[in-house]
Amino acid sequence: MEAEVDFEFYATLRDAVGERTLTRDVESGTTVAESLRTLGEEFPSLRSLLFDGDGRLRPHVSVLVDGERVEGDRRLSGGETVGAAPAVAGGTGPSSPASTEATR
Repeated sequence: MEAEVDFEFYATLRDAVGERTLTRDVESGTTVAESLRTLGEEFPSLRSLLFDGDGRLRPHVSVLVDGERVEGDRRLSGGETVGAAPAVAGGTGPSSPASTEATR
């Protein structure tokens, strides 16, 4: 039985899809990783951002279902929202060259 699932993408993942939110029908019981793999077939640039060469979800990608962080083996039943975002790093701190330059 198919069920409707919303997908939300952030940062570079959103850029790869071209939209922040997509809705797709998935087979009830499909795992999060399987559903994202299917979207990777639809959006090839998304696939390399989500999965490594062995087909595993990249560890720096946060995957959530209805706002709760989950592993790729979490099964979907429909009506959920799957969110995917790359880890964010960087910024300027007190010892970074950018912040030092800004205070001169």
